[in-house]
Amino acid sequence: MSDSLHITSVSVKGLFNQYDHHIDFNQEERITILHGINGVGKTTLLRMINNVFTQRFYYFKDIPFIDFVINLSNNQTLELKKRQNKNNIEAFLNGKKLNIHNFDIDELIKSIRWISKLDDSTYYDRRFEETLSLEEVIERCENHDSSEVLSEQPENSPTFANIPIQFIEASRLLCTKKPQEPHRSRELITHTHTVERYASELKKHISSVMVEYGKKTQELEQTFPFRLLEVSEHYTYEQLKEHIQSLQEKRIELREVGLLPKTDLPPMERESIDDLEQHHATVMNLYVKDSEEKLKILEPLSKKIKLLLKIINGKFQGKQLRIDEQKGLVIVGKDGEIDLKLLSSGEQHELVMFYDLIFKVEPNTLIMIDEPELSLHITWQNKFIDELKEIVKQEKFDVLIATHSPTIVGNNSHLMVALGDNG
Repeated sequence: MSDSLHITSVSVKGLFNQYDHHIDFNQEERITILHGINGVGKTTLLRMINNVFTQRFYYFKDIPFIDFVINLSNNQTLELKKRQNKNNIEAFLNGKKLNIHNFDIDELIKSIRWISKLDDSTYYDRRFEETLSLEEVIERCENHDSSEVLSEQPENSPTFANIPIQFIEASRLLCTKKPQEPHRSRELITHTHTVERYASELKKHISSVMVEYGKKTQELEQTFPFRLLEVSEHYTYEQLKEHIQSLQEKRIELREVGLLPKTDLPPMERESIDDLEQHHATVMNLYVKDSEEKLKILEPLSKKIKLLLKIINGKFQGKQLRIDEQKGLVIVGKDGEIDLKLLSSGEQHELVMFYDLIFKVEPNTLIMIDEPELSLHITWQNKFIDELKEIVKQEKFDVLIATHSPTIVGNNSHLMVALGDNG
C-alpha cells in the first residue's frame, strides 16, 4: 500500500434500522469488494462515503442510520451520528464535534418552483417530466450550490483530511449536457451517449499531447546544429545499437496504438552502426538522444491507450477498438467502421467503465464502482477483477466495489466483505 492518505475501515450501525456493517479495506491489493443480496445497503454505503468527502451532509437526513464511522490511515476518525427521532446530523473528528450546519434540503426544494417531491428519495422535474434523485436535483440547481450545506468553520475548529473520490454509478451510459448559453432562462438538459463524449475527450487529449510533441520536435531541430558542436559524451557502439533497437521498438508500439503515423521506411540494421565513422557516430548519438526525449512525451498516454486496447480487444468479438487522432475512439468491424452508439449495452458499459478507470482517475483516488456486472456476459464478469488489478497496478488508486454477482468475485474471495443480516 502506498503512503498516501486512504480509508482503512468503514462501519455503520442501524442502517435502514436493520443492518450493522463493518468493512476493512484491503491494504495490499487496494481492491475491496462489497458482496451481498439486494437491499443490504451496498450502494447506500458507497453514496455515504462519497457524500462525506464531497461534504454533502444533508444527504444523510434521508438515510435511516444511527452511527457512521470512517477510519483513515493518518489515525483520524470521522463519525456521523443521527439523533433519535430527529433529522439532525452531528459530526465528530477524533471525538471533537465539527461545526456542521444542518441544512434543510426540503426548504431548498420548496423554493425551486419546477421541482416537486414525490417521496422521501424521489423528485419530479416538471420542465422535462423526469424523475430525479436528490443528488440529481442538487446538480441541476445552479443557483443553489451544495457548498451551502457547510457553515464557515471557526479558525480553531478541527477539519478532517480530504480524500479524492470518484463514484462510478450504475447509470453510466448516459451523461447530462447543459447549454453553453448562460443567458437562457430555461435550462435545456439533453442526454448523450457517454462513449461519444469520451471519444471526443480522447481526441482532445491526443491533440494536446501531439502539440507538445511538435513543440519539442521543433525546439530540438532548431538547436540541433549548436548542440552538435557541444557534444561531449557519447554512447559506445554497443550502447548506440541498444538504444537504436529500443527506439525502433517504441516507435512500432506508438504506431500500433495510433500515436505515430505508419511508415514504409525499413528499420535500421544494428550492424550498420559498426561502419559509422566517428563524426557520423556523434551525429547519431545526438539524434538518438533527441528522439528518446521526444518520445517520452508520448509515453504516459501510450501506456493508457495500450492497456485500454488490450482489455477491450480481448473481449469484443467481430470488432476491434482502435485509436484515431481525428476521432478518438473508433470501432472497426469486418465491413468497416461501426457507430459507437451501436455497440451493445454490455460493450458500452465495458468501454465506458475501463476508459473511466484508465484515463480519468488521478493516483491515490478512491474509486467506487456500483454494480460492475451490469449488462455483462458471465465470461466478462469473471475477468473483471483481474483486469482491475492490472489497472490499479499501473494507475495506483484504491477501489471499492458493490456487487451481488458471485462471478465478479470469482477467485478473489480474499478481497470480499460479505454484507448480510448481521453485517
